[in-house]
Amino acid sequence: MSTQPLPARTPFFQWPAAQRKGAMIPMVMSSVMLLLLVLANISSPSTTMRAPSASKASQSLQAANFPTIEFGSVSEYSTPASVRNAVCKGDYWGAIYVSSGASAKLASAINGTSTSYNPADSITYTYNQARYPAQADSLIASNIVKVVGMARSFYYQTPNGTAALRSLNVSNPAAIAAYLNPIQSTADLIQPTTQGPRVFFNTVNIIIPTLAQFFYILALNGIGLSTGILAKARVRDVWLMRFGIGKIYGDVGSFQFGKTLLVFWLYMDVQWQVLESFVGSFVPMQFMPFFVLTWIITNIASTVAPFELMPGFYRIGYALPAHEAYSMMVLAWSGCADQTRVALPVLFAWWIAGHVLAVFSIRKRCADAGKMAGAAAVKAPAQEQEQAQDLPIPPRSASTELTLRSDEEQVRNEK
Repeated sequence: MSTQPLPARTPFFQWPAAQRKGAMIPMVMSSVMLLLLVLANISSPSTTMRAPSASKASQSLQAANFPTIEFGSVSEYSTPASVRNAVCKGDYWGAIYVSSGASAKLASAINGTSTSYNPADSITYTYNQARYPAQADSLIASNIVKVVGMARSFYYQTPNGTAALRSLNVSNPAAIAAYLNPIQSTADLIQPTTQGPRVFFNTVNIIIPTLAQFFYILALNGIGLSTGILAKARVRDVWLMRFGIGKIYGDVGSFQFGKTLLVFWLYMDVQWQVLESFVGSFVPMQFMPFFVLTWIITNIASTVAPFELMPGFYRIGYALPAHEAYSMMVLAWSGCADQTRVALPVLFAWWIAGHVLAVFSIRKRCADAGKMAGAAAVKAPAQEQEQAQDLPIPPRSASTELTLRSDEEQVRNEK
């Protein structure tokens, strides 16, 4: 049984300067080009007059396709700050509260004793617009507006509403305006997120790091094979080089996201370690599309919408890095919905496991490259010999024939 000789491995930093330069320049250029490509393709309640109307409006709208409404006690949520804090912590998706003294102000406006009534000061609603912006606007804000609109209608059916009609000062235009438009709402957003591409924050924002890391790892694998780094350099040097590249590349890529630098750096490094552990080593290239596509889809499915709106089996996304990274981004953007007790352990579990697997992946990648180089070294002389045997003998030219004949005649004459 014959064995193929493996090429001798030497420390990368002992290679000739020109050879090192020829290997490093493509790595740097490919990282710059991918980063430029990424940048090119992508920031105390009232209990008298209006509270009953808001309560009846909420009860009339309760349905399977309508958000669940809970009524908090005045003692528990005695100030607007306490209501806002409950939403900020993630206990509730949104909240509506009636301003203290709003009922008395409306009564004074209707009987004509006050002319400075502003219906927009009566009800305030709050929600975190940075947390799943698409769902926050389409499900939370729109349904809150429905509740406020129904509360205006139910106000006239309450005892206080009929009493207000009897006390209405019909000679006062301000009183009539207050009676016809008693309730409006004002938004108190925890983190306004009004950017046009805000719907991409939990979708494209999650996919791009995975794709950027994947394509750069492919580029590194190709450069490593073409320059002989994987086949000839020491495995330790290859690992140190790729380890440093992963940290620097993730850091540079995360600066474009401003204050989410640390979160995005950790997320990009996790994606790097996962892909580094499998791409071109334990997962053969012919199966790479299946692996990468499945990895991307499962991660994006964990961030596209809140788990409360999805079937139960989607909660497996709690174990995926994308969901936990997005929850950390929401915390960085708004200071609310703190899920670090779950997010950080999950992210660091992937990070540590990826670093361990990457060592064995690089070792296997270098061994495979060494075997390929050894096989090529054995095969090259055999191919040259076969080619030499197959070469036809070229016909002699006329001048060659004359020279041979003259040489033969000279030999005979000498004899």
